[in-house]
Amino acid sequence: MISMKKLFFFFILMYSSFFTAAQTYKYIGVENGLSNRRVYAIRKGPKGYMWFLTHDGIDRYNGKEFKQYKLMDGEEEVNSMKNLNWLYTDAKGRLWEIGQMGRVYRYDSKHDRFRLLYKLPESEMKDLAIPVSYGFVDGNNRVWLCNQKNIYLYDGDSAECTVIRNAIGESITDIEQIDASHYFLGSETGIHYAELKNNILELSPCRKLDSLKLQVNELYFHKASRKVFIGTFQRGVFVYDLNLHKMIYLDSGLTDFNINRIYPFGDKEILIATDGAGVYKMDVETYESEPYIVADFNRYNAMNGNTVNDIYIDDEQRIWMANYPIGITVRDNRYSDYNWIKHSIGNAQSLINDQVNAIVEDQDGDLWFATNNGISLHNHRTGQWHTFLSANSRDRLTQNHTFLSLCEVRPGIIWAGGYSSGVYQIDKRNLSVSYFTPSRFGERDIRPDKYIRAITKDSQGAIWAGGYYNLRWVDYAHRKLRNYPGLNAVTAIIEKNDRQMWIGTVTGLYLLEKETGEYSQVKLPVESSYIYALYQTADSLLYIGTNNSGLLIYDWRKDSFTPYRKDNSALISNNIYTIVDDGQQNIYLGTEKGLSCFNTAEKTFHNWTKEQGLNAVHFNAASGILRRNGKLIFGSTDGAVEFDRDMKLPRNYRSKMVFSELRVFYQTVYPDDKGSPLHADIDDTETLQLKYSQNIFSLNVSSINYDYPSLILYSWKLEGFYDGWSRPGQENIIHFTNLNPGEYTLRVRAISAEDPRVILEERRMQIIIEKPVWLSAWALLAYAVFLTAITVIAFRIIVLRKQRKISDEKIRFFINTAHDIRTPLTLIKAPLEEIAESETLSENGTNNIHTSLRNVNALLRLTTNLINFERADSFSNELYVSEYELGSYLSDTVNAFRPYAGVKRINLTFECNFRYLTIWLDKDKMDSILKNIISNALKYTPENGNVHVYASETEDSWSVEVKDTGIGIPAAEQKKLFRIHFRGSNAVNSKVTGSGIGLLLVWKLVHMHKGKINFSSTEGKGSCIRVTFPKGEKHYRKALRRSQPVVAKEVNTGQAASGNAIPLSGNIYEEARQQTSQTDKLQKILVVEDNDELREYLRRTLSAEYHIQVCRDGNTALDIVKEYQPNLIITDIMMPGLRGDELCRILKNDIETSHIPVILLTALNTDKHIIEGLQTGADEYIVKPFNIGILRATIANLLANRALLRKKYAHPELNDDETEAECINCSTDLDWKFIATVRKGIEENIDNQDFNVDALCALMNMSRTSFYNKLKALTDQSPGDYIRLIRLKKSAQLLKEQKYTIAEVAEMAGFNEAKYFREVFKKHFGMSPTQYARQNVHEVNKKTES
Repeated sequence: MISMKKLFFFFILMYSSFFTAAQTYKYIGVENGLSNRRVYAIRKGPKGYMWFLTHDGIDRYNGKEFKQYKLMDGEEEVNSMKNLNWLYTDAKGRLWEIGQMGRVYRYDSKHDRFRLLYKLPESEMKDLAIPVSYGFVDGNNRVWLCNQKNIYLYDGDSAECTVIRNAIGESITDIEQIDASHYFLGSETGIHYAELKNNILELSPCRKLDSLKLQVNELYFHKASRKVFIGTFQRGVFVYDLNLHKMIYLDSGLTDFNINRIYPFGDKEILIATDGAGVYKMDVETYESEPYIVADFNRYNAMNGNTVNDIYIDDEQRIWMANYPIGITVRDNRYSDYNWIKHSIGNAQSLINDQVNAIVEDQDGDLWFATNNGISLHNHRTGQWHTFLSANSRDRLTQNHTFLSLCEVRPGIIWAGGYSSGVYQIDKRNLSVSYFTPSRFGERDIRPDKYIRAITKDSQGAIWAGGYYNLRWVDYAHRKLRNYPGLNAVTAIIEKNDRQMWIGTVTGLYLLEKETGEYSQVKLPVESSYIYALYQTADSLLYIGTNNSGLLIYDWRKDSFTPYRKDNSALISNNIYTIVDDGQQNIYLGTEKGLSCFNTAEKTFHNWTKEQGLNAVHFNAASGILRRNGKLIFGSTDGAVEFDRDMKLPRNYRSKMVFSELRVFYQTVYPDDKGSPLHADIDDTETLQLKYSQNIFSLNVSSINYDYPSLILYSWKLEGFYDGWSRPGQENIIHFTNLNPGEYTLRVRAISAEDPRVILEERRMQIIIEKPVWLSAWALLAYAVFLTAITVIAFRIIVLRKQRKISDEKIRFFINTAHDIRTPLTLIKAPLEEIAESETLSENGTNNIHTSLRNVNALLRLTTNLINFERADSFSNELYVSEYELGSYLSDTVNAFRPYAGVKRINLTFECNFRYLTIWLDKDKMDSILKNIISNALKYTPENGNVHVYASETEDSWSVEVKDTGIGIPAAEQKKLFRIHFRGSNAVNSKVTGSGIGLLLVWKLVHMHKGKINFSSTEGKGSCIRVTFPKGEKHYRKALRRSQPVVAKEVNTGQAASGNAIPLSGNIYEEARQQTSQTDKLQKILVVEDNDELREYLRRTLSAEYHIQVCRDGNTALDIVKEYQPNLIITDIMMPGLRGDELCRILKNDIETSHIPVILLTALNTDKHIIEGLQTGADEYIVKPFNIGILRATIANLLANRALLRKKYAHPELNDDETEAECINCSTDLDWKFIATVRKGIEENIDNQDFNVDALCALMNMSRTSFYNKLKALTDQSPGDYIRLIRLKKSAQLLKEQKYTIAEVAEMAGFNEAKYFREVFKKHFGMSPTQYARQNVHEVNKKTES
């Protein structure tokens, strides 16, 4: 049953007026960022942040933004009710949080988190549902964790915990410290006085205290009066006077309420926060108490709940209350009061509706309110409310109850402009309502209006009313009415002077002449011309409130505008709905975000928003007035706000700038972390020193401000980088990117958005970007030394390169000469070989020929060495390896030198220690190695000497040793053996010639094979050279593999010094020539060679057997080849313009020339060049100098193969898949595909008698001439003959089947007449079709019988 005191308390609340003074309250809830509406504790940190302990965690608030903190125990989050219980700040300003589960946390400002410092052992919490009944932090920085058994004292400085016995044996509910060692302890059954000394808690007996049996909720010690105020559970408030040792019960009217918090309020008062009765104020001397902050549940302002868990009063006299269910309620006693006029549901004695569209004060001082539910009249003398034209009114004159404008047209007579219902007239004397119609004034043709937003009375007493359709002038006294056509959608009307009126509309501003009705538009310097409000000052300045274009001040005498917007002033919105002058140089502007006050003298704006406690902030158009009593009243979407024009909001508010959250490379860093540049909190850092690798970072700047947080702008500059200030804005993150090494000064300013000239605060920070290691003094010194060394080395390299260039030019000259020599050598060697082979000579002539050939081969060997020397440089990283059998390979190599050894009468022997050994090597390069070594041994060994070649193998290598009995090399010169151009002094003095590059080439090629070379020599006795190579192929992982070695047609190229030309057998040549002579007596060959003599030699030599056409370059050959249609092409590779290999590639990819065989004739003799030449499609690759007999045989074989192909193509077997899949000796796949396509085209149209050569050419997409030449070259038949041949083959196949008559077969094979078919069939097969069919039957029967 509710007590009488509670009933009286709520009766007082219900009886309070709905037109009362509201305090400036600010509400902070979850919609503002608070984590939970249930707040248990409020504290203020040392930096000025407000800290709230909520049901979901700990929140930090700076006036604008919240930051939530979670409590962690290792990886576990412990944000539960039993861990969120008490919040304290100690004597050092440190923030502590204590939970009932025995966890103690302290805020670590360096790392911006709560750190777990202590946790009750599990053994101490056994059998305890709530391990800690009360947590407390005393003035000695000790944390008390209390339960019924023990008290755990954790020292916040030493981190030591001491356990003492709970002397009272009860659950402690509150502790209040009196001095360093004495405490009052409140419990569930009373209060005790105790002393803590030497870690022993001793109770001091006190009869007055010990006899008080009640549950203590809160204790507060008032030091000045030495009184302890005791808040209880539903037993009211007691006080114990330490001076008098007297306990006093205070009859404060709070007997039935829980006392949650007692807080000092000034020197002689305290505030008592309760659970259900709001906040009471009490005098500590007289004990008089009264409700101070009490909720009114019938109003939206002030407190919305009487449950206050905690209370805190800051230095600016703001009262912070943990007010459930709002969250946080802040009352600021510095602000003046204002009246908030609102509707109360179910209460007729209140404003009828909160949407206040217009306000007017009549001559009696009473207020009229136009709302969305009719008209409200408030009598200021009686306090009574009257309602007209609402949905609840009895008159029922209108179905639309929204009214937009009001005007007192005569004393006691009010006109109300409706949204869509015209104008209504209210008589205040008899409280009657009537509808105004133009016909009552004699005007029957004027259309009734709607959206009547403006009704005003001019200086002559005339009424002006503007709506959607009309602008009217009404003389109420003489009952006259006039309409001004052309001016519609009127939003505002004011008088300029006795002759003119300002008319504001949705399309702009107009100036109207009263008498003539003429009007002119005033062009506004803004994009949006929608006008909400107009006001003209005494000095003839017109204030224009616009939609989204801010405030315009129009000096119509100077025809100039002064615009004010959000971007160029402190105006809080660009929508100006209401303009009211307070008569004290202040113009109030109503917006949707609050009120802006423009000081006409200072040209500055001051704003009143929700942040300063203005609860109704969205004001309506033309809904503000200045009352005769000096008060301003504005209508809004949430009632009306009335305040005295002398009310001044505090301007000298405090703002503390804070630096926070330093991010380096987008990662937040904390002091003393690994790699962190911070040693203290960034806000406490005066000099920030960063490494060069940390020059991308950002810094958060914020201000702790609880008055105008949204009106603070930030501007900064970095001295040493850029001296200009950044544009002020609300962006509070300062980014730095790639700052150069150096020293900078960061200056940050907090600036008032109301007046940018006001600098609220400025902070500085030194920033040092260290130089990187490579820019340090030692590094610069090292650079200097290094650059000096580089300069010396570069100079040396330039000199060496110059010398090398001269040397290279000499070498290149010899190498180019060697290339050029090979072609003349061909012209010498080929005729000599031809003479030796075909002419009958005397013995002396034969010897001379052999001597000439031997010296030509020696010269070729020298040129080959020169070319190979260049090749070792050009292709040093390229090996083309294949697998060889070493014994046979070495035997062939040694045998190639036996003729030369025989001429010099040298005993050349070969020996090996293995029977069979396979190795991997690059044959081309290995040939150069071995032939150079053996050649040198033979060259420098005198007659009757010995040269022994010995090959051996070990487990992982193989080697070749060449030992001779030659002249040897002097010991002093052996170190120079593998240098370029080196020759021993004894070799130079001998008559043996040499270039001095052979062994250098050998050395390079051996190392390319990952081998080693060893040399020993004794002058006059001989030399021994040994080359060793690893087995296997692993060391050739970067080399190119070939399955089989490529052999070019090269005879005695000079790499072997042979004394006699190898005789050639003429059988192959004669056989090939006989085959070609059967096809054509004189076939055509095209010779492409840039050397005139070689070209003429080939023409002269081959012209006896063939018709020869010559060209000097590839481009000329390409021009004539299709017209000349040669049977074979011989071309050099190295030619000016189009190279021979490029010519070959073009011919082989052209369907008209792909069948022509091509022989590449060149001095390029390496495997690599041979492979590349054959890959272009060449049929043969012959290396200069060549044997003319081999060239003739090669030509004959290619032409013979071509004749075989023609025979193959000319006698096709129909539907022979095996034949189609097998291309024996085909010149190119392109030719084979061409024939296959032709055959397929004929076979698919074989029964078509109209299918002829033209149709076949169209099918092949070729001209008739090109097709004829191609087919004739491949088959030796014309296209018509070839088509007829396929038809005859088809007919023969059909006759073998014995299913059709001769006429049917002829038709199926595409012949027009059977007679013609018989003739051509007999001519081709030598018998008639009938005989052919009978012969086939006879053969079948014969096979069956057998």
